[in-house]
Amino acid sequence: MLAPSITPKRTHDGPNNPGLRIYKFDKDTGQVFDYTQYYLDLSAANYNGKADWVVEYNFSTYYGINDITPLNLHSLADKFTQEATTDNSVFNKYYKANSVKIHNRASTNCDDTCAHTHYCAITRIDYEEHGQCLKIAASALSSSSSFLLHDAKTKLCLAGIVSVLANLSFRKLFE
Repeated sequence: MLAPSITPKRTHDGPNNPGLRIYKFDKDTGQVFDYTQYYLDLSAANYNGKADWVVEYNFSTYYGINDITPLNLHSLADKFTQEATTDNSVFNKYYKANSVKIHNRASTNCDDTCAHTHYCAITRIDYEEHGQCLKIAASALSSSSSFLLHDAKTKLCLAGIVSVLANLSFRKLFE
């Protein structure tokens, strides 16, 4: 899943709160076990004159995924495209967390095209594949996302690459 920014970004809905994640992982293999996302409520911090970072959610509990594997992560992302954004509880849950508590109401301004953009950013690490994914109308995607990912083996490979790249970045932080 895309991590939120530590730097607030102003949108038409207002600025998002800064967010950060603390990962639990095997330092020898880089295998991610879980993460907890924290956020800083900017309004409260400004009002109180101090910054209190608060847990927003824990990945395994929030998404109900106890085994964080590349295939399970890709399957979660595939759920973003299985129904219209207005009825898609999985995507709306993700979008609320990604927006770091800016979207506390039931509806957001993220339509099917917006959801599709998030899906492409999460599942396509190759620049050309990402561009091709963005060109596909959100309504044309099937629940199997078969345009670029033809079978579970390919999904596992792609999600594995994403996981490896993310883990390499985290390892460098602790060296």
